[in-house]
Amino acid sequence: MRARRVHERPPDGGWGWMILLSNFVMCACVFGVQKSFGVFFVEFREYFGESSGGTAWINSIMSAVAHGGGALAVPLSVRFGTRPVVMVGGVLSCLGLVLSTFANSILYLYFSLGVLTGLSYAMVFAPSVAMLGRYFDKRRALVNGIALSGSGATFALAPVCQLLEQTYGWRGALLLLGGVTLNLCVSGALLRPIVLAADVVSRDPSPHTLIEPGEQLSIGTSSKRTHHHENDVERSNTKHESKRESFSRLTHRKHFDVSLLKQRRFLLFASADLLSSFSYLIPYVHVVPCARYRGIDETKAPFLLSVAGITEVLARVFSGWFSDLKIISKLHVYMMFIALNALACFLFPLATSYPALLAYSVAMGTCTGGFRALIMPLVADTVGVVRMPNAFGLTLVCEGVGILLGPPVAGWLYDATENYNSSFFVAGGCFVASLVPLCGLSYINRTLQRDSVIATPIEQENEPSDVLCGSTPLVERETSF
Repeated sequence: MRARRVHERPPDGGWGWMILLSNFVMCACVFGVQKSFGVFFVEFREYFGESSGGTAWINSIMSAVAHGGGALAVPLSVRFGTRPVVMVGGVLSCLGLVLSTFANSILYLYFSLGVLTGLSYAMVFAPSVAMLGRYFDKRRALVNGIALSGSGATFALAPVCQLLEQTYGWRGALLLLGGVTLNLCVSGALLRPIVLAADVVSRDPSPHTLIEPGEQLSIGTSSKRTHHHENDVERSNTKHESKRESFSRLTHRKHFDVSLLKQRRFLLFASADLLSSFSYLIPYVHVVPCARYRGIDETKAPFLLSVAGITEVLARVFSGWFSDLKIISKLHVYMMFIALNALACFLFPLATSYPALLAYSVAMGTCTGGFRALIMPLVADTVGVVRMPNAFGLTLVCEGVGILLGPPVAGWLYDATENYNSSFFVAGGCFVASLVPLCGLSYINRTLQRDSVIATPIEQENEPSDVLCGSTPLVERETSF
């Protein structure tokens, strides 16, 4: 029999630092492979004789499944545990990359790299980030920025992929990458679950619904223990078999919380995330082919991704740290980086030399890292930490739709115009469009602050309050349309 401690609020430290390390490694493996796809883009296009639009579908399918699959991965982690789901995802990631070495058509890569590898990344990414949000509250934006800065591993992985491709061919490079991604299993083993007080609070908090059968639970702060249960409680599995189902329904009653789709603030943020995700990977996929198109040596072009990766690492950490200072709201920092990203895309046609392309890569990495680091903290602020895993999963679905369409559309525009400028103009336009719902969200937030309506989210069916977890998001008086 094992004792499980119940924390009244996220500990903001402790084992959470190991969760942070796990998330950093996970982001390095997952996003490092995705963003290094530009190195293989030209090789795939020439080897299979495909158009740019058709080749771009490989990375689009992978990224879309990786993000959209979060809505499935989160319930799986709720049902079976985050640790086993992430470790299985690590094995599937290796399998997808290894199977890709046997590809004889672009359609084969759509499945092996796109669907299978993308699904493995979904099983790794969403549950890991959701668990990180449960370990931290006051430092949530900072630690999220540090964790996601692992995606800046492209500064090292892109040149390595280029070297591997030149030495062993694209098949050998993918085989070696498959071995590297097995590190996801190691990072998954570090994901120790945490029980928060809000997980065990119900409308009728009887003693039998507070503790899962066969376990001991101890409240982290003794002053908050109930009068009848000052000591740990032990109960047999056989006597309370039915209570296990009751506890399960209490703590995870809604694997798919569709009520989130009725909240105006969440819908506004999700729609903005969809539009920005359309543009998110277009520069990463097309900047290397564009550089080679403009006469840059093929050995120098991958370093554009390296520069973007380095600046993205720094930007994610800075964005999280600066947001936690609360000088400016997280939402306004998020909007600022998106606006700057749009400006960089509109100015891309001026980058005709290698130094100019390096300058664009710095701007791209800085702006992308700045706004991507704040997505999970903004979701938590909008819906609360208890509903955050489900909300984050739905947000990833929106991202998946945008990512699925963005790079192929940019590729088709190049096929039609034989120029990359139009692709970056479309990317900048979608960034600008994403600011429209964000302005609406900012207006609602200001209205709520003016009315001093600051409380925990209104949970349907009296679900556990987030106030026990230290989260105090703004609440609408009327949350549905």
